[in-house]
Amino acid sequence: MNKLMSNKKFTRITALLLAVAVIFGTMFALPVSAASGDKVTITFDYCYDSAGNIIKFQQTTVSDGYTVGTPGEELCKIFADGKEAYCIEPGHTLYSGNTLTEDGSTVWKNLGSAKQKAINLALLYGKPGSGKSLSGTEDQKWVATQLIVWEFVSGCRSTSEGYKCTNTKFIDGICAGGSNPGVKSVYNAISKSLANYSTVPSFASAIASKAETYEMKYSDEKYTLTLTDSNNILSDFSFKTTSGISVSKSGNKLTLTSTSPVNNAVTFNSAKSMPSVSGTTLVPYGDASLQDVITGVENDADPIRAYFKVKTSSGNLKLVKTSEDGNVANIEFTVKGDGYSKTVKTNSKGEFELTDLVPGSYTVTEITDSKYETQKSQTVKVESGKTATVTFENVLRKGSLEVVKISEDNFNEGVKFHLYGTSLSGSSVDLYATTNADGVAKFENILVSGDKPYTLEEVDTADRYVVPKNQTALIEWNKVTQRSFENVLKKWNLTVTKVDSETKSVQGDATLAGAVYGIYNNGKLVDKYTTDKNGSFTTSYYICGDNWTLKEIEPSEGYLLDETEYHIGAEAKKYTLENNSVSMGVTEDILNGKIAIIKHTDDGSTKIETPEKGAEFQVYLKSSGSYAKAKESERDTLVCDEYGFAETKNLPYGTYTVHQTKGWNGTEFIADFDVFVNEDGKTYKYLINNASLESYVKIVKVDSETGKQIPYAGAGFQIYDPDGKLVTMTYTYPTVTEIDTFYTNSEGYLITPEALPYGKGYSVYEVQAPYGYILDSTPVYFDITAENTSEENGVTIVKAEKKNTPQKGTITVEKTGEIFSNVTAIGGGYIDENGNDVALPTIYQPEYSASGLSGAVFEIYADEDIKTPDGTVRAKKGELVATLKTNSKGTATSKQLYLGKYRVVEKTAPYGFVLNRTVNYIELTYSGQNEKVTNTSTSFTNDRQKVEVDLTKILEQDEKFGIGNNDEIRNVSFGLYADEDLKASNGTVIPKNGLLEIITCDEKGKAQFTTDLPIGSYYVKEISTDSHYILSDKKYPVVFEYAGQDTATVHISVNDGEPIENEIIYGTIKGLKIDRETGENIAGALFGLFKAEEKELSEKTAILSAESNDKGIFEFTDVPYGEYIVHELKPAEGYLPNEENYQATVSEDEEVIEITVNNDKIPELKTTASIDGKKEVGATEAFTLEDVVEYKHLVPGKEYTVKGVLMDKATGEPLLIDEKEIRSETTFTPDEPTGDVIVSFEFDARYIKKDTDIVVFESLYSENKELAVHAEIDDESQTVTVKLPKIGTKASIEGKKKFTANGDITIDDVVSYKHLTAGKEYTIKGILMDKSTGKQFLVDGKEVCSEVTFTPETADGEVTVSFTFDGSAITKDTEIVVFETLYREGTEITDHTDIDDKDQTVTIHPQPEPEKPQTGDNSNLGFWIGLGAVALGGLVSVVIIKIKKKDEDDE
Repeated sequence: MNKLMSNKKFTRITALLLAVAVIFGTMFALPVSAASGDKVTITFDYCYDSAGNIIKFQQTTVSDGYTVGTPGEELCKIFADGKEAYCIEPGHTLYSGNTLTEDGSTVWKNLGSAKQKAINLALLYGKPGSGKSLSGTEDQKWVATQLIVWEFVSGCRSTSEGYKCTNTKFIDGICAGGSNPGVKSVYNAISKSLANYSTVPSFASAIASKAETYEMKYSDEKYTLTLTDSNNILSDFSFKTTSGISVSKSGNKLTLTSTSPVNNAVTFNSAKSMPSVSGTTLVPYGDASLQDVITGVENDADPIRAYFKVKTSSGNLKLVKTSEDGNVANIEFTVKGDGYSKTVKTNSKGEFELTDLVPGSYTVTEITDSKYETQKSQTVKVESGKTATVTFENVLRKGSLEVVKISEDNFNEGVKFHLYGTSLSGSSVDLYATTNADGVAKFENILVSGDKPYTLEEVDTADRYVVPKNQTALIEWNKVTQRSFENVLKKWNLTVTKVDSETKSVQGDATLAGAVYGIYNNGKLVDKYTTDKNGSFTTSYYICGDNWTLKEIEPSEGYLLDETEYHIGAEAKKYTLENNSVSMGVTEDILNGKIAIIKHTDDGSTKIETPEKGAEFQVYLKSSGSYAKAKESERDTLVCDEYGFAETKNLPYGTYTVHQTKGWNGTEFIADFDVFVNEDGKTYKYLINNASLESYVKIVKVDSETGKQIPYAGAGFQIYDPDGKLVTMTYTYPTVTEIDTFYTNSEGYLITPEALPYGKGYSVYEVQAPYGYILDSTPVYFDITAENTSEENGVTIVKAEKKNTPQKGTITVEKTGEIFSNVTAIGGGYIDENGNDVALPTIYQPEYSASGLSGAVFEIYADEDIKTPDGTVRAKKGELVATLKTNSKGTATSKQLYLGKYRVVEKTAPYGFVLNRTVNYIELTYSGQNEKVTNTSTSFTNDRQKVEVDLTKILEQDEKFGIGNNDEIRNVSFGLYADEDLKASNGTVIPKNGLLEIITCDEKGKAQFTTDLPIGSYYVKEISTDSHYILSDKKYPVVFEYAGQDTATVHISVNDGEPIENEIIYGTIKGLKIDRETGENIAGALFGLFKAEEKELSEKTAILSAESNDKGIFEFTDVPYGEYIVHELKPAEGYLPNEENYQATVSEDEEVIEITVNNDKIPELKTTASIDGKKEVGATEAFTLEDVVEYKHLVPGKEYTVKGVLMDKATGEPLLIDEKEIRSETTFTPDEPTGDVIVSFEFDARYIKKDTDIVVFESLYSENKELAVHAEIDDESQTVTVKLPKIGTKASIEGKKKFTANGDITIDDVVSYKHLTAGKEYTIKGILMDKSTGKQFLVDGKEVCSEVTFTPETADGEVTVSFTFDGSAITKDTEIVVFETLYREGTEITDHTDIDDKDQTVTIHPQPEPEKPQTGDNSNLGFWIGLGAVALGGLVSVVIIKIKKKDEDDE
């Protein structure tokens, strides 16, 4: 820059001379147009630092090809008409005395609004606006301000937020190497102020729509909030008291205070405190050929503002959850207030806290799990700034169980029961209870059962009882479940098998039948039983005990009495079942006897009896038929010794044949004779002589009734001689033995062993009757006379005949059975935990005892051919011999029957009893010769005719609701009641309507009463049912009538066997659907009904669905008993879904539950998009697109979020900028249902490479759910257009397309542009091209380039780029094409480089050879005069400079 004298006088002289020189020169120059506007004259002055040194450049500084300063060159301050001015064209020429025109600066206009504002800020923070607050000399302040102005003008400092320096060449040009520190200090201060210009306090926002809301906390009866500014910029802002909220500032802290709550956010804003100037404006001055400047400064027209919002903390709500089982996490609650609804879950501690609640009343409702008692909703008052606490305690649902104990022996107190299983809450239940005096065990406060009912078992059951089966018990909330257990006494019966102790089988003629045994308990005879032909009998059933014994009372024929008392072993602890069988074997000792004989022989002449040594006899059981067929134990061989004596071994009871097999030669064998061994230990002795000179006596035994000979051995007789003297005969061996009794042989006669001498008046007395006959002691008289003798087998005999009457017997039949003998009533009550008397139902139990039964008819049949010993068949086998009927004592006795085997059968059973088809085999056996009539008895026990009463239960099923197939039927119980007075034999009564039994159904709906009922009329009535069903009060008659003797059990199916059905409790859930905003009814909303435990609420899982009608009403009819959720499945057209779950419980039949459901309309969105208020912009900037979203039907006070995305209309896909989608969102809380909100999108349009219509798609969300969408690709309101900038050029030289070279040539290229952004700075760079070569046009080997930076005021316009070069370089016709390229902040935007474009082309012809001047030609006179004037001016300047230098030297 020109050096100027510091002396003001010389300065003025210089300026004057220069002005004269210029004016003089221009008088002769080419004419120019005069500029409009006021003119200012430029002057300069040196700048000094605090030490008085001139401030100079330290290094070369170049801007856009212009040299701004070189090392050592002074930087002079500029004045425009004496006012400080600042250069805005660094490096361009400007001299003292030059004049510039006000508002004539094209450069200023082309800078654009952003740079203009930035330069004004530099002036405000620099010397013009803040000079007093800046340190350093006034010149240092000016230099620092000028440097920053240059940075903005040249693009070396950003005009965006922060105003950062991007190129330090200007400050480095002055301060390199640490020079001019004072300038650097001022420069840094201004830079810092610029950097902080856009900075607001850290708690605030420079954009009102993005202002953050802070909460004032309540303390000490006031609401306060302290905000801290971490940006340390708070001192530049002044916030005022607003809406009663006072403000105080201390350092970087701002405190706000209010004595009353602020429910709606209050916005605070403050403009940033800026340097203030008055009486001045910023004025640009310019000239197209000179450097342009600006003077003055203006206040910031649009200062930065800081915004923030405050409100009082609405209030908090804290919930504390406790639970009996300790489960407190993840429990759902709904919290509802005015316009507020939210579902929340507790944390692991059982707590949650809701903040930011508007003060008011809130209803808190627990979504209670089915295992807990239903919690009542609680209303909580939330106060501003305070935390309201509400506590919920979960109590597990409980019920009770009563167990009624009955037993056969009525010992029902002290019985322990065990209840166990898993509850609905998942915890284990393991409880015990003991029955009271009434036989009732109570389980109180039991957790309700889960999917499976609990198991109930009787424990420690007394040994005497059969352990009852386990039962299941479904425990329901607030209900008493009843179960009954019956103890059945254990019973036994005994089968006795009698065997021979020696051989295990019958010996001789003995029999195992007919032995009588007694059953004893504690030594007392209870019952008698007689063995059958197999030696066996089976008893009836008796109650188990420790002291039952068996003892023989009468032995069977041929056996000795067994006096052993056998322990039966019927201890109850041995058995588990009700009826148990015991087997016992008993042994019997056979009755034994011996047979002894003395064998004599006599020759008949000497009359001397001689022992017959060597005589042999066979002795064998007669019934075997022969010695060979007899068993070894039932036969023997006798050989007489020298005395004629022989004796058998012990032989078992029976009739034996003595048969002689050997004898002396010439003697007769004794005829066979029989011996009846019937006394234990007795020896039957016989003296045998086979010769007699007198007449023997033959006594024949005959039946008195038939006259037939009784072929029976052993009938004994005594003979008396005519003198009445007993006749005796003598054995002589082994001792002399005298016998006086004579026995018949097997044929029923005897011949005396010795002959009797002649005589009359002999008598025979029977002393031993034959078996089966009655002893007849009447004598039979005979004479031993010749006429009476006869020869029989060579022996003289006298025959006497003795008649006997066969013994007879009677059969007594005893009939017993159980009769209804007594009634026991079980009942009572207890006092529950609340002190209330709880009555238990009285249960009547019939009891039975054994008794004789009258009216039973029996028939007696011969079980074999009934023969008397004489061989007469008295009755054929199978012949009916007697018919009996029992008397009132239950007995009947037959007529006299012949001895033998019979069978007794029951023909007709007593009324109420079952025919006993058992055949009792009875044998009338010989009871001795002295008994005329023997008697035997048999007994029959009849079973009472019993009844089985069963029923089939079905439950109405509802497949939709899943009711009826979940073991609900197990919860149904029935009672059996008497329908008449039922009187027992002892006079006790089951009264009419008396309860006898309670039963429950199994899983198949089957149930059976187990009470043993007497004949009578009853009815069945349902006592309890599953909670889903209606309890029936219908009585079902059960009439137990005697069905005849052939029916053991009468089967009665209640309701004629038809299933008894329960109807489900059905109710109606009725809803009203209304518009929350208007209260109008809403039609067309679809609702679903769900079970309370359902987690997935959808159309698929809904049990029922219903749609609201024109009146807004929807109904779910026929809804079974239970807890349900009503949930909206599909909203009505135009409405948002309602996510709330409405609880509804149906508990009574035909109950109507009413609910009200509010819905909000689907919000409506309308958007208007623009960029800086425009619908069309050029692709040259990073833009902020603002979309004004208008909304309707929002819920005031509820938080919403608008999310948007920019779409490419041409593709219908999201717009991609640098391969990324452009999205934005804003969250807001409306105060009214209708309003608007702005969503801003930032994107760099320079990435867009073609004209693009951008459409904004917006979606509205609340609680992360999309509520509304506005996404119309063809909506113009949503659309902005980004156009690619275009340039076109028209090149000319002095307005011509063709030009002849003449000195310097300037090509003006008028560049027309479209679609730029007004107010933004652009640069057009051009280069000249040689069309003939297609390469750059070179002058002196260098390219000819030019550029211009401008700021358009409108999107479309023109700017001129001038190219000046030495025309002498043109030596031939040359077509020059101008190529132009448009830049924005160093980024190429577009170009125009068409080598064939005529508009871009000019043609230059070379300069022709000059012609010689002609006379009078003064065409160049002006030129030479002007040149002389300039020379004169230069001379004057030199003189002045020298004078100045001399003065400086003088100083």
